[in-house]
Order: sequence, then structure tokens, then C-alpha cells
Amino acid sequence: MKTKLFCLTIAFAVAGLCNSAAFAFDPMGPPTAGQRGLGRAGIGVEYVWSEMDIEAEGISSLDILTDTVENFKVGKTYANLGLGTSDGSEIFLRVGVGEADPDRGGNAENIGGYLGKSDECFLLGGGAKFTLCKNENISWGLLTQMSWTEFDFDQRTSTINGHSATLSTDAEFIEVQIAVGPTLEIGDALSVYGGPFLHFVGGKLELDGTIDGSDSEVTSDLEQESILGGYVGLQLDLSKNMDMSVELQGTGAGYALGASLRYKY
Repeated sequence: MKTKLFCLTIAFAVAGLCNSAAFAFDPMGPPTAGQRGLGRAGIGVEYVWSEMDIEAEGISSLDILTDTVENFKVGKTYANLGLGTSDGSEIFLRVGVGEADPDRGGNAENIGGYLGKSDECFLLGGGAKFTLCKNENISWGLLTQMSWTEFDFDQRTSTINGHSATLSTDAEFIEVQIAVGPTLEIGDALSVYGGPFLHFVGGKLELDGTIDGSDSEVTSDLEQESILGGYVGLQLDLSKNMDMSVELQGTGAGYALGASLRYKY
């Protein structure tokens, strides 16, 4: 009982930290399959808060050189549906909503300082988990997942490097995460999981409006600053069919905090 209360406390603390908007990581959970059999299904809710530096292509019409957008934050809330495809594999689909909020104070020299906070947007993702091997209380697994997001930023009027600009912005991202690692069972209800992962981000900013009084439509390509990371998490079985998890992810360019609650039937 004390262990359950301890993990619940951690989950609510993470949720409290996540009330403000984060960039781009997605929840991962244990890298091993968790649906336990063909046709077994699960539904859940997930939240992740992250902050990341992103490499942005320069915009010549605004005299912005290639630079790094620092502290790009994105908050994501997902509904998750999982389905077991065998005793050792599962697939899952995610749908949700999110917001982005670049750090304007830390990005005065690049386009990130002029975006403002995005509107709430639609998120879509999915992936698969595979249990590679299992030995007593430890199993090893592989996770692959992908997500798509498009953020809309309201039109803003700014002076950028001496140019008068009135622009609305769309930011589209496609992210891929691939993780491998162990899930270690500690007692009957608690597991620790994690391992290394690869994180790939591809995206584009599309700015539409006027620059120095002339109609203009410009773009800037985006990509991750670092592709290699690691993560660690705790999963607690609240009952036979319900579990919850909390986790921390990090790369050389950012970090994320996440929590999830899942019911299996």
C-alpha cells in the first residue's frame, strides 16, 4: 500500500509540473509488450511535458541566419488504444491535443522569439512494442513509435532585424522514437523500465503574411539537435486490469516528464 501511495504521489507531482505547455517527445512506457496475448486490448490516457532545442533553417528575407530555437516547449495529452497481436507484441494508436510555447526571451535572435503561444492542436500517433526475451523477473523489449503534429500560431506584428513583419505561422512536426531496454519486476505490483532510445524530428515552419508591406510566404526547415537519449520509468499495477506509470526522458538537447493510466481487458 505504501508503494502504491508513493507512486501515486510521483504521478500527481509530474502532472502538476506539466500544467504549463512542452517540445516534442512522446510517452513511451515499458519497451516490452503489455497486452499479454492475441486480441487483448487496453485503453488509457497519457500526458507528457517536454522542452527541447531545435535547429532551424535561416530566413533570408528577415535576415535570420541558421540558428537554434532554444527551450521549445510542447504539452501533449493523448488517449491511447492498444491491441495485443501475440503473446510478445502489441500495436497502439494515439489521438490527442497539444500546445507549443517557444521561449521568447531566449530566442531574440531567431524566429522562435516572434511566435507566441500556439492554439490547441490535434495530435496523431502510433507504434508497436515487442518482447524480445524474458527471464524470471526481467524482460527485454523493443519499442518503435511515430507521431504527427501541426501547431497554429496566431498572426503577430513584429520588427525583426529592422523588417516590419505581420505573419501567421504553422509548424508541422513528424517525430520517431525507437527504444530498447529491460523491464524489471520488483515484487508483485511494481516494475522499473527504461533504456537508450533514438529520437528523430523533422518539421517545417510556414510563415504567411507581409514583410515590409509586401505579401510574403516563407518557410524554415526544422530538425532535432540530438538524436540519442535515454529514459527511465516506474510502472505500478493498481489492480489486475489497471496500471499507471511515470517516466523521465532526456537527450543532449532536451528532456520530458510523462505519466499514464491504462485499463486492460
